[in-house]
Amino acid sequence: MVILLRSSLRSLQLPRRTIRSIGTVSDNSVTIGDITVENPPIGTAPHLIPRLPLRLDFQNIESSIPPCHLSHLRWMLQKDLVLQQDFLLLGLPNLARERRQLILLYASLLGREIEYVSLSKDTSEADLKQRKEVTNNGTIYTNQAPVRAAINGRLLVLDGLEKAERNVLPTLNNLLENRELPLDDGTMLLSPDVRGEHPGGIPVHPDFRVAALGTIAEDDGTIALDPPLRSRFQARLASPVDVGDMFVTASAMSNGLLDTDTLKYLMKTVGGVSGGVSLDLIHNAVRYLEQYQDNVTPRAALNAHGIGLGGEMIETDDIVAPFEVKSVTAPKMNRSSYIETTTTKAIGDLILAGFESGNSAVALVGPKGCYKSTVAKDIVDKAGVFSELFSLHPDITARDLLQSRGTDERGDTIWRDTPLTRAARSGKYVIMDGIDKLRSDTMSSLAMLLERGWAVLPDGTSFYANDKFRCIAIAHPPSEKSWMTPEIKSMFHWINAKSLPRDELQEVLSGLFPNVSTDTLEKILNLQEDLNNVIVDSDAEKEAMQLSLRKIKHICRRADQNPEELGSIIHNCLMTSFLPELEQNIVEKCLARCGIVTNDKKIFENFFSQQYSFTEDPLLNSCKRSASNPLNVPKNVEFFPNPMQENVMRQVLVSHSVGERALLITGYQGVGKNKIVDNLLSHLNCEREYTQLHRDTTIQSLMLSPSVEDGKIVFNDSPLIRAAKNGRILVLDEADKAPTEVVALLKGLIEDGQLSLPDGRLLCYDESDVHGSNHTKIHPDFRIWALTNPAVFPFQGNDLSRHMSDVFACHIVPPMDEESHRRILTSYGKGVHPDVINKLVKVWEDLRVAHETGVISYIFSVRESVSIVKHLSAFPDEGVQTAIENVLAFDRLDASLSNHLNKIFRNQGIKMVTKEKVVEAGRGVGGISTPKTRASSPKHGKEDPDNTPHVGGNTWAGGTGGSDTAGLGGRGGPYRLDKGHPIHQISDEMKAQVSEEAKQRAKEMANEALAKKLEELNMGKLDWERYNSVRARVEENIKDMKRYLKDLKKRKEERQWLHRQTSGELDENRLVEVLAGERDVFKRRGNPADRDTFLSNPINIKLVVDVSASMYRFGYDGRLERLLEATLMIMECFKGDKRFNLHITGHNGSSPTIDLVHPSMELDEATQLRVLESMVAHTQYTYAGDHTIEAIEVAVEESAPDTLVIAISDANLNRYDITLKDLKPLQSAKVHAHLIFIASLGDEAAALAKAVPNERAQCCMNTSDLPLIIKKIVTSALK
Repeated sequence: MVILLRSSLRSLQLPRRTIRSIGTVSDNSVTIGDITVENPPIGTAPHLIPRLPLRLDFQNIESSIPPCHLSHLRWMLQKDLVLQQDFLLLGLPNLARERRQLILLYASLLGREIEYVSLSKDTSEADLKQRKEVTNNGTIYTNQAPVRAAINGRLLVLDGLEKAERNVLPTLNNLLENRELPLDDGTMLLSPDVRGEHPGGIPVHPDFRVAALGTIAEDDGTIALDPPLRSRFQARLASPVDVGDMFVTASAMSNGLLDTDTLKYLMKTVGGVSGGVSLDLIHNAVRYLEQYQDNVTPRAALNAHGIGLGGEMIETDDIVAPFEVKSVTAPKMNRSSYIETTTTKAIGDLILAGFESGNSAVALVGPKGCYKSTVAKDIVDKAGVFSELFSLHPDITARDLLQSRGTDERGDTIWRDTPLTRAARSGKYVIMDGIDKLRSDTMSSLAMLLERGWAVLPDGTSFYANDKFRCIAIAHPPSEKSWMTPEIKSMFHWINAKSLPRDELQEVLSGLFPNVSTDTLEKILNLQEDLNNVIVDSDAEKEAMQLSLRKIKHICRRADQNPEELGSIIHNCLMTSFLPELEQNIVEKCLARCGIVTNDKKIFENFFSQQYSFTEDPLLNSCKRSASNPLNVPKNVEFFPNPMQENVMRQVLVSHSVGERALLITGYQGVGKNKIVDNLLSHLNCEREYTQLHRDTTIQSLMLSPSVEDGKIVFNDSPLIRAAKNGRILVLDEADKAPTEVVALLKGLIEDGQLSLPDGRLLCYDESDVHGSNHTKIHPDFRIWALTNPAVFPFQGNDLSRHMSDVFACHIVPPMDEESHRRILTSYGKGVHPDVINKLVKVWEDLRVAHETGVISYIFSVRESVSIVKHLSAFPDEGVQTAIENVLAFDRLDASLSNHLNKIFRNQGIKMVTKEKVVEAGRGVGGISTPKTRASSPKHGKEDPDNTPHVGGNTWAGGTGGSDTAGLGGRGGPYRLDKGHPIHQISDEMKAQVSEEAKQRAKEMANEALAKKLEELNMGKLDWERYNSVRARVEENIKDMKRYLKDLKKRKEERQWLHRQTSGELDENRLVEVLAGERDVFKRRGNPADRDTFLSNPINIKLVVDVSASMYRFGYDGRLERLLEATLMIMECFKGDKRFNLHITGHNGSSPTIDLVHPSMELDEATQLRVLESMVAHTQYTYAGDHTIEAIEVAVEESAPDTLVIAISDANLNRYDITLKDLKPLQSAKVHAHLIFIASLGDEAAALAKAVPNERAQCCMNTSDLPLIIKKIVTSALK
């Protein structure tokens, strides 16, 4: 069969077996271009020969394959069968699909059997050589793809060389170079040339070849390969197809339904895509547009196939005419909870259109909690087929996507198909929820299945997916560091799901909640729009303040029962109490604008007046259950009735009564979350399953507990499974301590009613939703109650609420009010005088206020006050101070914080001991010391590298009770030096024995040491005193902010579990591999090699300070001093921290921009002082006038995106005619800008700041609050 190619007139000849299906006969030779191979190897295993693309037109093949592709095919034939060399196709990320298709096309045309390996970071030596399996109580070795290819003379396709971890692929180096490879079963692959010398070896077939695919990084144009590996391949760069050839090919492979202008537009647009576009994607887009050209625009057709210039996807706005898609509504499906709207129908039509045009995989991308899962399930209902839900999480490996390993009844190792593989085999739908959670290399391992319908499984088998197989992938929109890599973009048909418009949202809510009044729905929807438009510094806080459709449903369920508590319900749903102060103010203003009033005060009045009794609440009796196993019901709960906790119990009871499947109960430590839950369950007579989560909780341990019994893996039900089967309430305590992906996996169980278990079972509510018998029905009474601490400093848990607050119905357990606190302390403190209890209650209230205002970071809880009264009740003679010290000991070494706490206690009449006495008691007093030597000449002393305590000598620096050396408690030393040891004190008489000459010398040495230190800092003594005087006033703020910054770094740098290790702890997820005797069955804590360092792109912070004449003129109120303190605080906190770039500029009547600090400056103490003195000088000598507005404009305009800009001004607003319109730059979406007015005349600044939207302006009337305000802004933004 000879075919002339139009552009080059080259010939392509196909072997007989390859073209037999076309009905053409030829001899057994193949010619591509000028390369001819006689009797090429023809495969005998049809399932290993890739299928030819259906759209390939052999009647007009010269136009079906562009010339550059023919050139690549010629080159592959030359390397494979003529030169017999291993080869590598290289190219940019956008063309990964095209390179893969080229290899498969080559194998199809030649009838070459292939073995395919999709490389990823999870690929190990066992995947490249042999894997152990257990059978008949013995161990066997199964050959993996490279070994099978070598023995049978197949083409080994290694897809993604750059994705494998280093030092994995060198396993194949000798196979590539010498065709030799030692195997784990003791045999060895040998080259046919040397096999005669080693008759026991297995010969490598002469037709064995390796065809690799690699991606060149766009940033540096290289591919990171180990030199020995790289040198073993012949490489070729596969560049994008020329636009002209692309037009010819697309025309030839289309059905002729598009006019020339449309095709030219498509090709012109594609030609503008940086990095090129896979030809296969263009063909898909053309075919889609041919079928739906009356419904969507050409631009939208490209967007749907990942070819958008800016990463756009097709969306409902792109529909120009309604679709006419084929669908059948299955009458057996219960769709009463689904209300179809114009938008959801359009999204469904886009999904079905994607399938009908030939795509098997569609990705639905949209914000959290809109309608993605609901529409996906509706599509399945319309198709009238069964579906599989595959909930994804970050720990899933490439292998886990297709099969999981287990054992059968005999203990033999087996492979179990995952929901994805089951759906592909049987032609069902699979909903892959959370593809954005997977690593890109893991997700791209499915390229062969989703692009060509060919599944290559870990057990060594392969199959072509059923023609009816469909995949709907669900994901959140990509962020700046997108999970949507170019390769992943080529795998799906992309649809963007926007939030429902207001009228449709109201239609849905009115249908779902007919008893909720129109006025209430209007308020909720107004609030949603208001919150959507707010501007905040932190993406996390922005997300927390959004009202998704799921959250609104939670609100409506409870508002249906208690409409008068709408404000309180919304506060709980948004978890407002745990937002930063600025964001709390924004929410309050939005609520007020929408006419939503919080009635917490009125609700509490009912409790205080004893008008409400929780135990007599009719709702409580209506929700009681009959326990089949009373032992699982909490009994004898030590609970003392009080208004706050009973109110929370009532709110939780309401959520439980309206059918909420999952509750998230959040509060500070010690507020009684467990007592509230246990007491409520006891009154409800509900059976409970309890589990406490922690750092090492895994997804598998949450579902099942595996063990080895009689040589086989046995999965024991976890509390989760027992609760689901028996209709109990699962209490997840400390849920924020587990990795977020562990709890997030429950989304599928809570929202979608399905969860696949590691043992192959499927948990589901409705048995009619699944196919097959291996499922476990979920009891309708099953509920999940999760208890967490808030994700705020200083709590160290994970931000579970950010990921799951829309799936759970949220409840906040607030800090104790004074009356509730008093009742609890009275109940615990039998015999403690009421005056003492009242003082403690007042102190704890002051501590709560101090925390809320940011003065202290720790939240003192009721748990600690209860401990105090218990101590007083048992040991009344020890006094309240002693009992309180057991609580405050943590903070006693922090002088400023300790003094502040003492002040709070003194204000309520409780006098605490001084810090010095506490420290002395805590570290231990060494007693009286008698020096071992006479006092002679003062000296520093030797440094002890082991820091051993030294007492009474005169040799070591840092000793105590000795002579001559720097230390404490001794005599004659030149200066004090504390090494942290117990202090031994000598008597005054012994101190008097030091000569006047020695005292004078010691004084001189102290002055010399001080002078040397100041010289190092380039400061004089007066400078040092001046610097310390400013710093001392903000010392506590500095420490607090540094603790916060340290916590941020600690969180980011926290080690993770590294799996597939050869040492460490046994990995319970690899027990089958343990039975098989594999080596990489351990896990250990460590830092992933591919993890980015903390804040690899430094955060820019720009402080714009007012150094105008008025700051000096009106300095009597301390405004200039406070500004200096705040500036010093910022410099000290961020100095030397590579995570941040600090800019400080000034503005006054002379200039809007005065450079004071730039990121490259070394901010030592001397430099900081010079900056402060420069600020003072500018205020003293500048011209009168104001450039506040110009300074803000310049800062916003010149700053990099996402810079935090804080401007400070004491401008006379009326004098300089500054209005709200002038402050428009504060609302810039480019940066996060804030303005602080300080010490203004009259109320003009307060009025203007209040009018600025989104809390972007504040008024600081008390200048002493300025450092605290800046600290709050910075810490809130950094979150």
